[in-house]
Amino acid sequence: MGLRGALLILGLLVVAIVALNAYDRGRIKQRLLAMFEARFKGLGVIPEAPAREAQPPWNERRVLRPDAPPPAPEAKAEGSGDEELDEPFGSIDFICFLPGDVAVERDTPLGIYKQSEYLIDKPHRLYGQREGGRAWANLSKDPQTARYGLLALALQLADRSGAVNESELNAISQIGLKLADTLNRPTRFNMTFEQALERAGALDKFCSEFDVIATVNVLADSAPVFRGPAIERAAHEARLEFGTRNIFHRKNPEAGACRYLYSLANLYQPGSFDPLRLDVFQTQGLTLFMSVPSVPDPLAVFMEMVHSAQVLARRLGGRLFDADRKPLSEAGLRAIQTQIRGIVEQMVQHGITPGSVNAVRLFPP
Repeated sequence: MGLRGALLILGLLVVAIVALNAYDRGRIKQRLLAMFEARFKGLGVIPEAPAREAQPPWNERRVLRPDAPPPAPEAKAEGSGDEELDEPFGSIDFICFLPGDVAVERDTPLGIYKQSEYLIDKPHRLYGQREGGRAWANLSKDPQTARYGLLALALQLADRSGAVNESELNAISQIGLKLADTLNRPTRFNMTFEQALERAGALDKFCSEFDVIATVNVLADSAPVFRGPAIERAAHEARLEFGTRNIFHRKNPEAGACRYLYSLANLYQPGSFDPLRLDVFQTQGLTLFMSVPSVPDPLAVFMEMVHSAQVLARRLGGRLFDADRKPLSEAGLRAIQTQIRGIVEQMVQHGITPGSVNAVRLFPP
């Protein structure tokens, strides 16, 4: 190897050493910054709040606005009541009943059901009346030793993604027939395919019309930003607890299908709060929101949510705004109340009570 070759190799080694040192310095710098951030939590290590143009954390559901008209009155849909069957059955399910004089243990029908349920996208369940009783139980959640007389295979006819189709009705029917053959039981359907498809279309329209969010925004006013520790203290004062989806919730104090009455999120994307960085978190706005059809007594829940927003605004130095970030006036509150009252009346006319099991199944929070 000549002198020129040796110098070239030496030069490459020097470049590699310099690059490695720079990489190590970068890693050391990152570690020092992390240590500094951990040491001085809450002292503004995150220097800026999200941009004003950031979008609130909604999925694509209609939000009530003070200047929006209430839904137009509609006639009650035919066959929409729950006259014959208690929830969770009734007006929103296509059902295959499997009566039997001899009780069957859980694993036999559940095994057949589990083998084929992947063919169905819409929510579906296998229910049974336990031996010696008439209450319905979900076989997937029951103990292995449970035994059943009457079985019922239920397919929800619609949800936010749309109505069931004939293929899904056929799939659930085939599962019912497999159960009937194995258990030596007859089948009885609560409606024909034609009736199910018609009912599914009506429910799909119902879901589109009443899948509504009510919201109150709290934007920074006297304070430039809201800081994480202060948000947490104010949320607890407003009886909100940190929970699922990394946001705060007002739990339903009553037993029922609806677990949360309303929730508190960051107004800006991604909407959630990182519990490990809450001490250094800051934002310019918060949003409280509720699913109108999913809560019991939506009008009362809305006013409780407004009160929580007022607590947050008072403690954090903010003001109340509507969904369009306009100041929320008394007239605006009354307009939203009127819309909620109209939604409740029309849901009841359709046979679905806000906050009921069927309502929460159609409009999961």
